Amino acid sequence: MRRFGMTASGRPDAAHLLVWFVLITTAAHASPAPAPPQLIDEAVRLIPGAEAKRVTLPDTVPRPDASDGKIFEATYIVRAALGAAREPMAVYLPGVLTPARVKVNGHVVSDNVTGNVPRGRRGADRLVLASFPAEFVRPGVNEIEITVASLRWTSLSKVWIGSEHELRRMYDRKILLMVEGPIVASAVIMALSLCVLVLWVRQNREPLYGYFGFGGLLWALHTVWTLLPDPLLRPPHLSIWWTMGFAFFCAPLIVFCVRLSKWRLPRFEKVLWIGLALGPALLYAGYFAGFGGTAEMYWRLAWIGAVGVGVFAVGRYAFAERNTRAILLLGVGGMAFAFGVRDWLLARGDTDNNPVYLTSYSGLLFFPLVAWILIDNFVVTARALSQLNVELERRVVDKSAELRRALDDMRQARDAAEAADRAKSSFLAVASHDLRQPAHALGLYVAALRTEQLTAEQYELTQRMSASVTALDTMFNTLLDISRMEAGAVVPEVCPLDLESMLHRVAGDFSSEAAGKGLRFSMRVSKAARSLRARSDPMLLERIVRNLLGNAVRYTHDGGVLLACRLRDGQWRIEVRDTGPGIRADLHERIFEEFFQVDGPERDQAGGLGLGLSIVRRLSSLLGHPLTLRSAVGRGSCFVLTVPATTEAARRLQPVAQVGSLQGLGVGVIDDDPEVRDSMAVLLGRWGCKVLVAETAEELIERAGGSLRERLQVLVVDLQLRGGRSGIDAIATVTHARGGRCPTLIVSGAAAPERLAQLRASGLEWLTKPVAAARLRSWLIQAGRAAFLADEAKGPASTSAAGRSDEAELKWTS
Repeated sequence: MRRFGMTASGRPDAAHLLVWFVLITTAAHASPAPAPPQLIDEAVRLIPGAEAKRVTLPDTVPRPDASDGKIFEATYIVRAALGAAREPMAVYLPGVLTPARVKVNGHVVSDNVTGNVPRGRRGADRLVLASFPAEFVRPGVNEIEITVASLRWTSLSKVWIGSEHELRRMYDRKILLMVEGPIVASAVIMALSLCVLVLWVRQNREPLYGYFGFGGLLWALHTVWTLLPDPLLRPPHLSIWWTMGFAFFCAPLIVFCVRLSKWRLPRFEKVLWIGLALGPALLYAGYFAGFGGTAEMYWRLAWIGAVGVGVFAVGRYAFAERNTRAILLLGVGGMAFAFGVRDWLLARGDTDNNPVYLTSYSGLLFFPLVAWILIDNFVVTARALSQLNVELERRVVDKSAELRRALDDMRQARDAAEAADRAKSSFLAVASHDLRQPAHALGLYVAALRTEQLTAEQYELTQRMSASVTALDTMFNTLLDISRMEAGAVVPEVCPLDLESMLHRVAGDFSSEAAGKGLRFSMRVSKAARSLRARSDPMLLERIVRNLLGNAVRYTHDGGVLLACRLRDGQWRIEVRDTGPGIRADLHERIFEEFFQVDGPERDQAGGLGLGLSIVRRLSSLLGHPLTLRSAVGRGSCFVLTVPATTEAARRLQPVAQVGSLQGLGVGVIDDDPEVRDSMAVLLGRWGCKVLVAETAEELIERAGGSLRERLQVLVVDLQLRGGRSGIDAIATVTHARGGRCPTLIVSGAAAPERLAQLRASGLEWLTKPVAAARLRSWLIQAGRAAFLADEAKGPASTSAAGRSDEAELKWTS
């Protein structure tokens, strides 16, 4: 049996094929393609309490009165002529910035208006695609009712109606361009920016990389913030800080472009940072003045203009370099600038209330290109550095070999020099006895001659010979001392010694020599020296004093010499003063060098090898006794040697504050400002106080060690300390550690009422900064008196203040 439309052989019959073609063509004409979607840009707007009004879409309506907090609704009636529909239809709204309800011929097809307070819609939520079945469509005019709700203002875009299939394609395309594309762009920008930031932090710390990385990161975060479904802020803060976010990422990127082009514009950069700092205040001022939207619009335009400066800088760079990278950078930068201008014009216009912005897409070209340029620069630099390291290693190897040879030569020369030095020292140490013998004999011969009956001329010759022998003996002793110290043969033997007896003995030896030159020789010793001992090596200490006195008598020709000793802070101060020619300030250190002598006729006449003060400095360092010098040309010199007193003597005469005096008063200072601490330490130290300064109470307690109560009689504390700490709390901490409160003064620069109330409530004495020195001294004297009387009432073991008056004040004049 033949199948329909087939021949016996199974091939199609020509007549039947013609029939099938006619049937298919007729069916195609019977089912026409759906009509294209209609765009409707006019509607009738209905607002409660107002007349109906025909408007052009998009339409934005600010609420007349937004103070009552009620929901504001606006209804738009749109009419469209539609034919019979055989497939699902849809209403497409490209921009609905607030919740909306959509009805088609009385049927609700979309509704996100709820009884809650409506919030603004963001990102993909601003697009509405409301599908409805074909049965809702009636031939002829169809009515679409769109109700939008808000608390402040409403905005509705143009309306599309037609086949769901066609409108969904439009909806998906705009979602891709407006939401998904910027998300991909921000992800790429963020990844590249983070890579550059890591490179900046871990490798080179080049500011150029930092500007680019931070600018890109802020750009990506700004885009993500724009697309968040729920805003982080509420109006007007949302729009103000969104606008500032645009400026935040523009500023570092503009600086990056300018510096990358090797164009230095410090004033322009300064204007950018100042504008960035003042931006929030300007935008808020515009909002409160009633033109916030206009202020934000022109603020963005100003930053787009600044971007133009950056693009111009890149253009200069491209023109100068004329390479592929520079030209590409110029093209991408110009595209970004053009996109920014286009987006600004689109936002300012009224043709689209939810446009697709292209600024984010410019970053997809700009950031990969610049990141590649930066990373390529880094790779090139790294390769050059690697080659340089290889070359440097080779040169280091060569130099190391040369250095080893030089070190070997230096070692041999050093060994030879040390051997020669040891030979010299050994020779001086061994030969000193033999050298002294003829000098001693010569001295005896001279003394014998002086017993004879000599003429005046002969007597003068014997006097000169005697002086030469004395000078020769002094030189021998000096050279011997130097050789012994260089050979390490001088080892101090520290023990208590009777300082007054030693000083009297030395003074007696030099008084006659001074009298022979017509000089006044005086000695002043504190009465405390009669009962106290010093701790030192007796022989070495006497050697120091003798050398100082010998220099003073030798180089002084008019006036006199003073040997003084006084007790200060548990230390003996031995002073040797003279009225000689004095020493220039630039020579105060050089005079302690070996064989150095100050030029001048007085020095030439005095003779010597220039080793006396060198020996003094070596011995004082060996004993640990500080040596200081005060001198002025034409006014004489004063050498001060500090020698420790014995522990027992220091305990017996530990200074305490007298009435009306600050000498020896223990003052603790707590302040978080280093300049204040230093100035207080200097001032109180010059008043004679014993000062402990610290930033915190714990640091003060630690510095005082275990003698906080003995070392601290009064306390001066700042009210506001670092880290939010209070000076009152610091006082409590010190009081607890000390085992009792001492006179305390709070100093504060705070003038706020709550701070003053806090000070009054504390019950402590306080002064407001700046504190006059006289006022502070007056308070310290009173506080010191109170502390002294409190200690007396408790029966202190220390000597009373009256003991201090036994110390004679050393005052010597020429």
